[in-house]
Amino acid sequence: MYSGVAIYDTKKIGTAVACELGVEILNELGISITSAGYYEILDGGDHDIIEISFSELKEKIEKEEVTSFRIYSEVEKIRPWHACFGYMTDEFVGFNYIDIQYPSVDGELQNIKRILKSMSDKLSCSYGINYHEEEVTKVFFYATGDSLVNIYPYENSSLFKRECPSRKGLERYKKTMLRMVYPGNIINNYHLSITLKGITLKEWILSDVRHGSLEKLNDEMWLWSVEENELDSINKCLGEAGILISWKPQIIKERTRILPK
Repeated sequence: MYSGVAIYDTKKIGTAVACELGVEILNELGISITSAGYYEILDGGDHDIIEISFSELKEKIEKEEVTSFRIYSEVEKIRPWHACFGYMTDEFVGFNYIDIQYPSVDGELQNIKRILKSMSDKLSCSYGINYHEEEVTKVFFYATGDSLVNIYPYENSSLFKRECPSRKGLERYKKTMLRMVYPGNIINNYHLSITLKGITLKEWILSDVRHGSLEKLNDEMWLWSVEENELDSINKCLGEAGILISWKPQIIKERTRILPK
């Protein structure tokens, strides 16, 4: 099983802080860095990633020669990588985000929370998610809603992709909606003010221990943690309330009754 973290609206973070965050998270998870790469515009206007050592990447970041990059942990026979931290910018992919993939470990969300809290004065984002999938490539594609990867059977990930600025979307995940509900949800004060059943989302979360727990990261951001066994019911509740971007009601097909001859 692999886990992923995707953090959106990260333009103000900058490459140096993003690199520091990547190192801190991978170290906290006990993952060693083996290589790196940075994105470069090609002659035809397309882009490609140039593979270099991590020390070379740090030098380029210090010289402000790099805007988008990836840090890898590579292990023999595991493809495309064992773990990866990516910092992407709009000049290459149309919007700004961070994506992380790594093997799932017990207590990982608490580890990530410690890093986010310790660096909260340097981090600027509007939304983030922590999720799980069987394959590292699916975790990677899910961050941006690509390749039709869905985590839940009641989800349409392409609806999230349409919200992103690369598709000139409304970006409602920044304030007024959530993508879906996950084990870890990095949300802001605007999200907590969303109305649900006549009360705010914050009030709804705090009204029942089954709705998860809220922990403050800084003056603007919160971590909403949800137990795995509560995800289906919470997604159903918020989806039916119309505040989940990728929510797709499940269609249960009725069995065709065969009449006796």
